[in-house]
Amino acid sequence: MATLQIESDMPAITPAQNLVGWHREFCVELLGAGHARVFVRSVEQSSMKAAELARAILFHRLDPRFSDVAACVESIRVDLERLVDGARRTSPSADNLFSAVAYDSALWERVRSGIDRWARRAHGPRGQ
Repeated sequence: MATLQIESDMPAITPAQNLVGWHREFCVELLGAGHARVFVRSVEQSSMKAAELARAILFHRLDPRFSDVAACVESIRVDLERLVDGARRTSPSADNLFSAVAYDSALWERVRSGIDRWARRAHGPRGQ
């Protein structure tokens, strides 16, 4: 069973920052041995996948209205725990210079889809 450290803080983005491209990303830092840290960060530019994989962080750009990390995690918990349980820390090799983690990319896609579904449901006509 995966152990998830969930950080519920939502970093603020001012209207001025929003105008120049700042956004939030949902992040899963795969720590290995069935452990992960789940958090949201604000970034000025889109994160680079290779750089984040070197840190064992998977990220997904969020809808600007996203507001509740804990509720979202609960809605995707099954797939998120399966992703974390199956992830393994790796050492860089000639075949894989950038990634510090091996994970099931299909499960990560399901987690990302779940995040998007939750955001649409939470902020759709009935959730406003």
